[in-house]
Amino acid sequence: MPSRPHAAKSQRVSTARMELLREESIVSMRELEESIVRMRNQLKWLETALRRSRRMLESGRLAGEMATTADLAGGRRATSVFMREIQAARHRAQRAQFQLAAAEGSSMADIARVWGVSRQLVSRMVKEPMPRRKKA
Repeated sequence: MPSRPHAAKSQRVSTARMELLREESIVSMRELEESIVRMRNQLKWLETALRRSRRMLESGRLAGEMATTADLAGGRRATSVFMREIQAARHRAQRAQFQLAAAEGSSMADIARVWGVSRQLVSRMVKEPMPRRKKA
């Protein structure tokens, strides 16, 4: 990511703060990866359930019987939960990346350009507090 010195907003970031931001970035990316894996597994389950349901209908079974046997409503609810989980994890990971890049000296405009988002979004997310995490 290109780095430019800031005019009036240049701030020195302590080594401890930089390490904290880097660790948050790593942890949040790991959480996003894990959310994606859970969603992939859910989508595989849903694909299998839909295939079975379609075959049941093709064989002449009743739609109501097919829906309850395959638990499509539960599958749909679970998929929605995993989607929200991914969106939240993506937001945390993106915020952490923006905060780290800003601490490393990148301008809001540079970060926005590299990520393909608005400078206003970057500015707002950089100001968001980091989540409190339990120490392992």
